[in-house]
Amino acid sequence: MKPLFLFVRPPRPLWPFNGPSTAFWQPLAFASMAAALREQIQGLRVAILDAPAMSMGWRTLTSTLRSLHPEFIGIGEEAVSCVEGLRIARLARQLNARVIAGGCFFSQVAPEALATGLVDVVVHGEGEVTIVEVVRALMEHDAMALRAVAGISFQNGEETIFTGRRELVGDLDNLPFPAYDLLPVERYGAISHHRPNFASIESSRGCTHGCDFCVLWRQMGGFNAHRQIPRLRVKSPERLLEEVRILMDRHDRRYLGWVDPCFNADPHAPARLSELLLREDRAIGQSAWVRADYILRDHDSGALKLCCDAGWNEAYIGIERLDRRELAALGKGNLDHEIERAAALLHDEYQKIITFGSLIYGLPGDTPAGVRSLFRTAEGLPVDQLLFIPFTPLPGTPAWKPKMWDATGQSFRGFDFILGNSEETREMAAAIARSYLLDWSRLRLKKMLLGLASRNPRRRGICWNILRRSAPLMLSIAFHRRSKAQGAMVYPAWYES
Repeated sequence: MKPLFLFVRPPRPLWPFNGPSTAFWQPLAFASMAAALREQIQGLRVAILDAPAMSMGWRTLTSTLRSLHPEFIGIGEEAVSCVEGLRIARLARQLNARVIAGGCFFSQVAPEALATGLVDVVVHGEGEVTIVEVVRALMEHDAMALRAVAGISFQNGEETIFTGRRELVGDLDNLPFPAYDLLPVERYGAISHHRPNFASIESSRGCTHGCDFCVLWRQMGGFNAHRQIPRLRVKSPERLLEEVRILMDRHDRRYLGWVDPCFNADPHAPARLSELLLREDRAIGQSAWVRADYILRDHDSGALKLCCDAGWNEAYIGIERLDRRELAALGKGNLDHEIERAAALLHDEYQKIITFGSLIYGLPGDTPAGVRSLFRTAEGLPVDQLLFIPFTPLPGTPAWKPKMWDATGQSFRGFDFILGNSEETREMAAAIARSYLLDWSRLRLKKMLLGLASRNPRRRGICWNILRRSAPLMLSIAFHRRSKAQGAMVYPAWYES
């Protein structure tokens, strides 16, 4: 029988603001790399096991892996799920499977991950080309063959070998279409009212900006000499249209979640895709992370209206802070009140678009009193929902220090983007939670009531859902009812089943 390469997303906790049907999006990187392996290596079986999507716990996953006997297991967890990533790697070791790790977390801590003895190869950056060469080298059982693969790290005795950087994929249209057929597609958003039958999809990689706190542009960015720089690459509208056709016609998808770090970075591609979708009468609900300054630009060009007409109805805006000096220190830009102007524009002229604004707390110099003031100021913005996220020293960003590595993964439970990873940020999280519960200005109360009673059923339903999920969480954070080890993540009943 042909050897099996199995990509595994293990059982993991849920972000508490998400419902069970939308907590886990399709692991698009797995689907893309699986398509490349299936296309390039004929003597290999390829599969994806997305345990959370199937409500599969650790006991069932363990027995499933023992029955499948994979020769290779691919993993790629976020920092908060490092525990689960190392746990699946440990299980793979028991099954004598080779472990290939990648993604924004493992690729930034390659020496540390390899030193655990649980990982054979770490893939840096994009994986579609690299993973094919890695598997071919491993199938040859030749260490010298691995050395010839650019863009990886592996252990040779006590030495960690880094084979150098791999060039980025220049033309994203040359990538194979993601292997959605290897996923339980019907389960994503199956019972969701607001994002029904959704699919994750990417239109671009990289970004035009290098925000100090962000690891995504680094994962997909380029280099100028030894300095990492942002680099945006965009799929053609025609290629994107074909991906949407596949998702809608073959997989009955009815909502698109764009996973781009910045969906509106390119001034032309989203509008051109929207034109093509409208020409085929394929208006479809969409959510995306966007920049405020580009919202203003696209309004002026007419691109924003086209995207809205084609179904875009959910915008996540990285506000971060409202003070120009703090925005400049973060490398964010938007220093001329673009955030306030974009929020007002969407509120006044694009009322079909539900807006979420994210802000960062826990920066150097922040205090509980300061974040309470930030809360009150931000609540004056005309956005539907605000997300307050603790500043997190993600591996790969300047805030990360090697001493933060924890081979058990437990300390990374604090990288949950809710409570933070230090006592100081937890105190600030408690201050925000208390403000959420007790600080009710007339403006905030009015905004809340208008959302809960909105004539737009989608906006109304989302407001009610977030209120229902936020209130208990804020109570527990405000009164320190969550331990540092537990964090804010929610463990589903099936986690160990």
